[in-house]
Amino acid sequence: MALGFIVLETAVVFGLGRQINWWWLAVLLVVGIELREFRPGGRVKEGERTAALWDRLPGLIMGVSVTLIIALVLREATQAVVAAAYGVWLLWRDRVPAQVSTSLVQLLIVQGVMFEAIFLMAAVWQTPDGKNIPQWIILGLVWAGAYVSVYGALKRRGDRSAGVMAATWGVIATEVAWILQLWLITYTMRGGYVLVPQPALILTALSYVFGSILASSRQGNLSRARLGEYMVIALILVVIVVIGTSWRGNV
Repeated sequence: MALGFIVLETAVVFGLGRQINWWWLAVLLVVGIELREFRPGGRVKEGERTAALWDRLPGLIMGVSVTLIIALVLREATQAVVAAAYGVWLLWRDRVPAQVSTSLVQLLIVQGVMFEAIFLMAAVWQTPDGKNIPQWIILGLVWAGAYVSVYGALKRRGDRSAGVMAATWGVIATEVAWILQLWLITYTMRGGYVLVPQPALILTALSYVFGSILASSRQGNLSRARLGEYMVIALILVVIVVIGTSWRGNV
């Protein structure tokens, strides 16, 4: 991606995303910029479109998610930091596109940002009649985002079990999201400058655990010590849920 498009995409995300009534236009422009090579006469040839689309998925998910985060977090300083971080990520992708496309670390980053955006929507956005977004929409977004991001990364890595692993993680993420939405907690720090929905934190950590187990298994170095490390992380997650959740049914 040329530097000009990186600057343009970052400016669009920040400039329009922070305008309450114009976030949707920022999403459309991000999608257009990310898929510009698919236009007639573009670099992507007819028989390469499917593979190229999977390659662009991390950018699409990141761009849309960052736009939603900026639209939902009303602190201007936070919006600027999120947009700047997105610009850095775009530069990173431009320098090492193959790594961003296949790296499990990058997959973790993409999923973390995606979960943050989805559950900020669940916590903050309301319909015109004052109700929260229906739970089934949130769960559908979780399943779709978890599935396509994992499938795309594993497919690009040549993993034959990409479909099975993606479907498994999609189901697990959706079930966890369904449970955590019964008591949807958002951690507020620094006077509202940092908002972290509990489901986003838990799912990102679980994504790290399952991704690490998969990577260790594929490399043949999955040991008891590593499994112990992942069990400790799982225990920490349980503690976070128990301590950070109001068990009186109030959100």
